[in-house]
Amino acid sequence: MGFVRGLGRVGALWVGLAAGAESAPTFHGAVAPILQTHCAECHRPGQSGPFSLLTFADAVKHAREIVEVTRRGAMPPWLPAPQPEGFQGERRLAPEAVSVLARWVAGGMPEGDPAQGPPPREWPGEWADGPPDLIVRMPTAYSVPASGRDVYRHFVLPVSLDRPRQVRQWELRPKSRAAHHAFLRLDATGEARRRDALDPEPGFPGMDTPAGVQTPDGQFSSWQPGAGPRRNRPGMSWTLRPGQDVVVQVHLQPLGKPEPLQMEIGFYFTDEAPIHRPVKLSLIQYQIDLAPGATNQTVRDEVRIPADADLLGVLPHAHYLGRRIEAWATFPDGTGRSLFLIPDWDFNWQGDYAYTRPVFLPAGTRVEMRVSFDNSEGNPRNPHRPPRRVRFGPDTTDEMAEVWLQLLPRSASTRKAWDALNFERTLRDTLAFNAERLRIDPRDATAHVNRGRAFLAKQRTAEAEAEFVQALALSPRLDEAHYCLGLCHRMKGATAEAIAAFRRALESNPDHVRAHGNLGLLEVEAGHDEAAATEFAAAVRLDPTDALATSMLGLIRYNQGRLSEARPLLEKAAALDPADAQVREALSRMREANPVP
Repeated sequence: MGFVRGLGRVGALWVGLAAGAESAPTFHGAVAPILQTHCAECHRPGQSGPFSLLTFADAVKHAREIVEVTRRGAMPPWLPAPQPEGFQGERRLAPEAVSVLARWVAGGMPEGDPAQGPPPREWPGEWADGPPDLIVRMPTAYSVPASGRDVYRHFVLPVSLDRPRQVRQWELRPKSRAAHHAFLRLDATGEARRRDALDPEPGFPGMDTPAGVQTPDGQFSSWQPGAGPRRNRPGMSWTLRPGQDVVVQVHLQPLGKPEPLQMEIGFYFTDEAPIHRPVKLSLIQYQIDLAPGATNQTVRDEVRIPADADLLGVLPHAHYLGRRIEAWATFPDGTGRSLFLIPDWDFNWQGDYAYTRPVFLPAGTRVEMRVSFDNSEGNPRNPHRPPRRVRFGPDTTDEMAEVWLQLLPRSASTRKAWDALNFERTLRDTLAFNAERLRIDPRDATAHVNRGRAFLAKQRTAEAEAEFVQALALSPRLDEAHYCLGLCHRMKGATAEAIAAFRRALESNPDHVRAHGNLGLLEVEAGHDEAAATEFAAAVRLDPTDALATSMLGLIRYNQGRLSEARPLLEKAAALDPADAQVREALSRMREANPVP
């Protein structure tokens, strides 16, 4: 009975058909149920597996490989060690099932009676959960090169919506085995589309996501082969708005021949508004310096939980030299426990992991990340023979160490504490990350801009200005550097210099939304209402979700007595920002003076 319980449904099928038999298990009686349940989700035609495992001939062809990868635990791919709370979608193969596969091969791989095999499994159609409510796709296919370095690229997938929709679930279909992993982002600024237009091929290169291109609030939004639909927890939908583009940041690996990639994403909507707002916290270490031959170098980071929260999920990340990744909690009473452990990291099967039952973390809990690396010849995944010194960097032959936490605060009143913590950690990470980028490439102008933005957010204006000046020395037409330098001038009260900097940003990029918006504000301060309206109108055209530009344009038209133009603008501004008192007051006066039937 213990055997049957341990093997579950698959074991019951075999034991019921072959109990007491001394002969080797057969394919149809014992092996087919295992492969069908645990392997064929990916290993069937049209899916991410490199070969199919639906038939006896398929299994015989790959039999010894099956035994080897299941014995090592490499397949089905599942990295985390068990946790008391369990993980959603665990893909572990029970030891009894591994034994069945090994005994079948050792016994000569008998086929058995097809009539005693499991009924053919009914697989989902094109989309796992039926037709989506909305499908967005790359307008043009991208050709992944046959060889060379891994490719990191952003692709823009335009969205057509007439109103905001709440996303309860999404599914990404890369339609290419070259896709290693991907992250979904949202862009209301048009910046990703602009960069796409500047590149002759679909998308634009790099790991550096443009400012304003963000993940849905509090979500991991990641995809890996075999991930299936990404389902939100109840009450945790997120908003997809008209005017936004979906941007997919994807890691692509050459396959030895040119490979077309034309991703599409299916979105499933709900009419229920979100009632929970998760937060993400990063544990990241950029100071990575791995000596050749080192077998157990460990880097750490930690964060203290500011208020009671439930830990919903974990997203770890390292490259080929990573071997062990752990998140450890030390509670306020001094006790501790492992929250998450991957004892044998495999870069090729990274993912994010949601707990079946969330883990409660009281305020004051200290969460520590520990990532250990193996830079020796004994690491079979080491890309360097012989091993060489490896430091932090974006390429897969460099290294990274990250653990992201998704948490749900137990009280909405603590949101400011979470936002403040995230703000400080984001600035810390931005400064450290871009310092490493400049170590790798001292002529990286964008890294200077990113550091400058972080200093600006800390109100360290002099240090910020120095970074922007260095960026422009390296790249004189870099629009974001001109724009940020304009912000520095504005903070110092140097209006003329600020206007000149914003105009230089627009000379480089006429579609720079924030430059238009800031010029509009400066024109208002100077009393030039019509010039300000021109700038705000440009900002609204480029970003229909820009609440400030919409309200300012509406208020200008209201003050000019152009009420037929003002009213729709102010109504839209009120929908975008219900807290805008000036907009509410203007609308109230207009309705009193001229009520709409």
